[in-house]
Amino acid sequence: MSHSVEEFYKKCNVLHEKAIELHRERYKVSGTYDKPKCTFLLDDIKALARQLIHGPVDLEIDFGKE
Repeated sequence: MSHSVEEFYKKCNVLHEKAIELHRERYKVSGTYDKPKCTFLLDDIKALARQLIHGPVDLEIDFGKE
């Protein structure tokens, strides 16, 4: 299975959105945060990052436009 550049970009975008969600939860204005939710989000972010690092990548992608 190979991944296109667009699929890779979409996974990076999801990673970014989850990181923002984690940041917003951890640094709420109220001063309290949901620690289990933060732990879950962090574990999810780590798993997605591992997918990006170790996932299959099609090295034969043609980056040029014709």
